[in-house]
Amino acid sequence: MRRPLLLLGLLAVTVTVATTTATARPDPRGAALGAPVGGFAAYRGTPVKTNTQDRVPFNRPVKYTGQKLAFTSHYVGRQAAEPTIGVDKLGRVYYPASTFDALPKESPRNSAHTILLTSGDHGKKWRSVQPTIASQDAHPISLDPYVYVDPKTGRIFDIDLALAGSYLSFSDDSGETWTTVPLTSASGANDHQTLFAGPPPAGNPSLIPLDPKFPRILYYCVNSIAIVGCAHSVDGGKTFSQAGAPPYPTGVAPGGKNFGVCGSLHGHGVTDSKGRIFLPQGRCLQPAIAVSNDGGLTWTNSVVSTGVGASFVQTSVAVDSADNVYYTWWDDLHHLPYLSVSKDHGKTWGPAIMIAPPGVHEVNWPTIDAGDPGRIAITFPGTTAVNEDDDTKPSNDLTRPWNSYVVVSTNALTASPLFLSNITNAPYDPVHRGNCNGRCGNMYDFLDIVASPADQGRIWATATDTCTKVSSCNAKRVKGADGDAVSPTSGASNDMQGVAIRQVSGPALRGKAPYLAPDKR
Repeated sequence: MRRPLLLLGLLAVTVTVATTTATARPDPRGAALGAPVGGFAAYRGTPVKTNTQDRVPFNRPVKYTGQKLAFTSHYVGRQAAEPTIGVDKLGRVYYPASTFDALPKESPRNSAHTILLTSGDHGKKWRSVQPTIASQDAHPISLDPYVYVDPKTGRIFDIDLALAGSYLSFSDDSGETWTTVPLTSASGANDHQTLFAGPPPAGNPSLIPLDPKFPRILYYCVNSIAIVGCAHSVDGGKTFSQAGAPPYPTGVAPGGKNFGVCGSLHGHGVTDSKGRIFLPQGRCLQPAIAVSNDGGLTWTNSVVSTGVGASFVQTSVAVDSADNVYYTWWDDLHHLPYLSVSKDHGKTWGPAIMIAPPGVHEVNWPTIDAGDPGRIAITFPGTTAVNEDDDTKPSNDLTRPWNSYVVVSTNALTASPLFLSNITNAPYDPVHRGNCNGRCGNMYDFLDIVASPADQGRIWATATDTCTKVSSCNAKRVKGADGDAVSPTSGASNDMQGVAIRQVSGPALRGKAPYLAPDKR
């Protein structure tokens, strides 16, 4: 018997935040030992019907004469595991920096704690806008940090997962004051929450927004080991009720294949202009999607690609302004990134296109956002290292360097899209070393990318730098580690500095102009 997901929230509390300044760490400068030469690339993707172990797809560079894609990166001044990011219409950025310091330092095993940071100067300086109640932290611990900024209203949602629910706060004034509500979900282990909003769904007229400041429906979905549970709020986040059936049936992959209990972790959900919900998942090693037309009452499941498997449950979906749907994942054989497009709201999908930049042989967690029709941006960590013993398999070099990549296309709806890419870190200073499948050391489960609702859709993304001077990882070949900060290892992942990435040139994802306008001095 499935347990109820969510109870209604109690009395909301509005408070004023005491702000503090986060001290930014200087950019580390290390030698170029083992760091791959990276930089701008233009290329076409490779359609793949079926990936096999002995054939590894690859992409070649093509001639390009337009404005190059380029970024700046800044430390946010705090360690940050699996950071998301949000941008409001004013261009202000919000970044939840979570690390294991909730308890006193002498605690034998610490818990994670998030501090929500904001920047109004392109990411150069950051300050805390952490929600508080009676001068006390409203979000004292976290299992998963998450920030969501609604692109239509600008309302900021800060949500931190707890074992039997979540702490939820929202703000309508750039984080200066917050409304905090108890958000209670199913009892038992919860993980990998997602929070997102959309217009009232055409398939469910009974869902009517009640908050005049937030005329949207807010959705909350979370894993609870065997099922995915979703809930909705019609009052802007003050109260929630269970949405309906679970998006994914327990243990059954799309297409009816029974894999037993293969888990219910999922990617982050989105909606389109008609209120349809799209919730992605690497379901039983298949890139899958659950779609609801009625606000989560009922769902339709489908496989995005039957020929290219998924390496992990964390896959990503985005919708452009014309309701085209884009899906990204990395495959289970070679760990390469793929893109597929649906022009009929997720009913059918185009070919799986391998989109790794030329020379990149392995990636993790490709995450996508979209702007105007055909304009998309994707981020992932990637490495150019090759397995010297068997080039059909990922490298076995435990010191191999990884860079942070962003890939952009402005014609992703065409049969042969053009992709532009660049690394966002200094080429001599990688963000990770060693293996990076699964949690990638202290990066954990996902990264994030957002096309700003203003500023021509300027791209913002996140990275976690696990390769810093703390272990001399940025200056020499150090064996990487996939341990976590709760029990630090002696490898190169003991530090995990939060990084905010900002696009400074290249294609615009929104508006009539093909390229971003230069920053005003």
